[in-house]
Amino acid sequence: MAGIGEAALTRTRTISAGQQFAAVAQLRWCLFRNGFRRKGGKGEVVARIIVFPIALLFIVGPALGAGFSSYAAASNGNLGYLAPVFWGIFILQIVVSINISQPGLNFDPESLIRFPLSFSRYLVIRLFLGLLAVSTIIGTAALLAAATGVTVAIPSLAPAAYSAAILLALCNMLFTRMVFAWVDRWLSTRRAREIFMVLLFTFSIGVQYVNVAFNGVGKHTTHAQQMARIAAVTRFYHHAEPVLDNLPPGLAAGSLEYFHAGQPVPALAQQAGIGLAAALFLSIFAWRMHREYRGENLSEASHSPVVIAPRARVHPHDRVEAAAPMPVAAANPRFGLPDVVAACFEKEWVYVRRNPAQFYGLIAPLAMVFIFAARLGSSPFARQGFIFPAAASYSVLGISALAYNVLGLDASGVQFYFLAPIRMRSVMLAKNLFGFSITAIQIVLLLILLNFTSGLPPWMILLSTLCWVVFAILVNATVGNIRSITTPKKVDPSKVSRKQASQMSALMCIGILILLAGFGAGLLALGAYLHMPWLPVPILLCCIGGTFALYRSGLNHVDVLIQKHRETLIEELSKAS
Repeated sequence: MAGIGEAALTRTRTISAGQQFAAVAQLRWCLFRNGFRRKGGKGEVVARIIVFPIALLFIVGPALGAGFSSYAAASNGNLGYLAPVFWGIFILQIVVSINISQPGLNFDPESLIRFPLSFSRYLVIRLFLGLLAVSTIIGTAALLAAATGVTVAIPSLAPAAYSAAILLALCNMLFTRMVFAWVDRWLSTRRAREIFMVLLFTFSIGVQYVNVAFNGVGKHTTHAQQMARIAAVTRFYHHAEPVLDNLPPGLAAGSLEYFHAGQPVPALAQQAGIGLAAALFLSIFAWRMHREYRGENLSEASHSPVVIAPRARVHPHDRVEAAAPMPVAAANPRFGLPDVVAACFEKEWVYVRRNPAQFYGLIAPLAMVFIFAARLGSSPFARQGFIFPAAASYSVLGISALAYNVLGLDASGVQFYFLAPIRMRSVMLAKNLFGFSITAIQIVLLLILLNFTSGLPPWMILLSTLCWVVFAILVNATVGNIRSITTPKKVDPSKVSRKQASQMSALMCIGILILLAGFGAGLLALGAYLHMPWLPVPILLCCIGGTFALYRSGLNHVDVLIQKHRETLIEELSKAS
């Protein structure tokens, strides 16, 4: 046996790095290709076709902006203005990394450590698996466009411009990979996720408040006030400029200034500084990957202490009496619901409490409504009572996204539903009731916020909006139950940089909500045009009745539908994230 093991080890050492990289690339291509052959694969193809032009705009837009800005700065001889351009690209890349996840992988990259793979090769694979991230593509395209703009204005700076752009693109890519690798490590515990989401909520809401207050949303601003704000931002930038100039974006702009002034030594020194920063980010990322390579477990259970109760001592002469059978508890409905529905309903509340990201998505609309309603309180839009319909539509959007993947947080625990003597109809009903209750709570809180900011809307608009909300959540629950079963996606709260929802489901959610919002706005406009503000109410009540019949029919067929997709459902929700 020892000879066989030594022979196998010798044979694996002869495998070249190119063969291993080609094998991983072929694996990823096969998984990507075969993913479209599964159930729901055609929908994913359609979703990618729809998303591709939108993604192309996100790439072309920043690239054009960076190219023209760099050309304007270089043609006027103000190469120092390239620093804000490079900083803008860096910030854009970070924002896109947070809001748009990396392309989904159909396998866990950490599983590669089970194969005879050296750490250096494992590190290279983990680096290149993130090269196709949207943020990396957008940032690299914008930096190359900025270098092209400088080259068109000053052709002699072409080598320096493109070398600085490539170095900065590499540095930005390594920085984002480093940050998200360590964020996943920090978010492996629930307490860390809670702290992170509190900080993220405070930062994002603070940025939105500063943006609204600075731009004067809802208030008329004079030209003098606008110029004063621009001057304030300029002064702040000049105060921070000594620090920013010593960071990679500032070093890239400074190197071009030195090259243009005919001083190649300090210019090369600054580009070397970008390379040193990239090496630092790579080393920190490699440190994290080395701990993964050594088998570090990031699961929640690995951070929880295991308590072993002491075994009771039994004397040989003691009589051991058989335990009496426990009586079966009588039915005791909670919340006026059957036991199964009530238990699943409580479990959904536990999910929200233990998933800060989901909790953030539910309270963020309220904060945004508070900010904008306070600024728009005296506008004609608010006096006519249209803030509440707009705020209700915005709030329903966040809840509707959850309705299209209600089984995602159950993950591998979905198998217990099939082992327990319960109907999946009760489980889906509990999840839908949870969404309905969250919507009701948000609407009540919205009315309280509007009462203290812009004022309550007229009664007819209030009643029409409430009817529309009921209609919208019934439509989303009807469609969402089907999509949750046919195209489920596992949701891992500790992985912030991976795709955790079906693209087709997300597009359907947005498309349906846009259609519903247009339908509701059309009814309000029709009622105002005919001087019949009560008209939307009976129409929406008829729509609610028809949609409720469809929802009930779909709910009654949930067990049949889930049996047809049981294998796909368990496989998708039980695989490694």
